[in-house]
Amino acid sequence: MDFALYRTIARQGGVLTLEQARERLTEWEVRRLVASGRWRRTRWRGVLADAELPDSLAVQVRAAALVVGPDLVASSTTAAALWGFDVLGDGGTLHFLGPASVANRSRPGIRVHPSVLGTDDAVLVDGVWCTPPARTACDVVRSTAPIHGLATLDAALATRECTRAELAAEAERHRGLREVVRLRLLVPHANGLAESPMESRMRWRLIDGGLPAPDVQVRVLGDGCSWYLDTGWREQRVAAEYDGHAAHMTPEQLRDDRRRHNGLSERGWTLLHVTAVDVYRQHERLVATAARALGLHSRR
Repeated sequence: MDFALYRTIARQGGVLTLEQARERLTEWEVRRLVASGRWRRTRWRGVLADAELPDSLAVQVRAAALVVGPDLVASSTTAAALWGFDVLGDGGTLHFLGPASVANRSRPGIRVHPSVLGTDDAVLVDGVWCTPPARTACDVVRSTAPIHGLATLDAALATRECTRAELAAEAERHRGLREVVRLRLLVPHANGLAESPMESRMRWRLIDGGLPAPDVQVRVLGDGCSWYLDTGWREQRVAAEYDGHAAHMTPEQLRDDRRRHNGLSERGWTLLHVTAVDVYRQHERLVATAARALGLHSRR
């Protein structure tokens, strides 16, 4: 292979355009490299990738950058996935950010967003320029459905790529932008101890329903052991646990779960078992049930 072309591919993180290839190789040589498996076509027309590289998100983003322009940076759920805290799984569309004056460069599968905050704070991660973790989390919260907000912030803190103080500072920097009020209300409740996005969504439903903010990963001591509850109110000894895979329990797991439940009940704890239906479709009943267990009246 032409060494100048090889250096170009290496500099671009394993991707190249057909135009770049044709500047150094004949059409027959390009087709042979694709047919032999040395190169592979990407989902972006006119962009190839080194077939030795796995088809990772980072490679897809680097390939997309050759389509929309290297002056843009990965953002929103795309940046969240690169940082390791995407809770939406929106892998079908890649998101890029540019200055407020950026021309519309969106393509099928690629969305380009203008930003009044600019992109001077971009950080290189896995060979891709993207928005910093705290800014990424705040952008996602402002641009997605409210139920995903706390889950995103919790997941961002769980990666330890940012702190709650950094989230608060970034939320303040977003002052005046849409949905920033909701973002600023959520940041104080963010907790990196939450073990799943659904636990975070459950907790948000309880807070949004007007109940006191519960603790996360509540530890309860047993006979020579300790149990951890997803979320709960220590003083009232009420806990809410998200049941995502109860139907797939083995007999041993079911036995241990029932022993745990009985042990907590003996110590005066009330356990509320919550499913996806409760979180997404019957959240008012969920809040009312929790309020009764706490001896309160929900605000809704």
